[in-house]
Amino acid sequence: MTGNLNVSEPDGLSHLYALKAQGSGLTTFEPVGEISGYPGVIYANGGEGAGVCNLAIGVRDDLMYVLTTQLFKGNPQYEAPCDLLGQFAAFAIQHLKVAQ
Repeated sequence: MTGNLNVSEPDGLSHLYALKAQGSGLTTFEPVGEISGYPGVIYANGGEGAGVCNLAIGVRDDLMYVLTTQLFKGNPQYEAPCDLLGQFAAFAIQHLKVAQ
């Protein structure tokens, strides 16, 4: 599991919405409910499969927190990796808020 603040995309989460609207680049696009008060999107640009999930959370208009997981077979969350990633994202965002 990895997580990072994506500072290279100045449009933040809106960038993923724009790609979806243009019909380019995304093979998966699924808005999720708020995570710790922030909007999120499960997305992929190919590479979907069991145990794999990418989640972007719009923490500011110009900043996304991007998380990725690739679980191995035998992991109890293997069939629902995005659920696990959502839980981790909520935990991470709470700690980012404290660090501000």
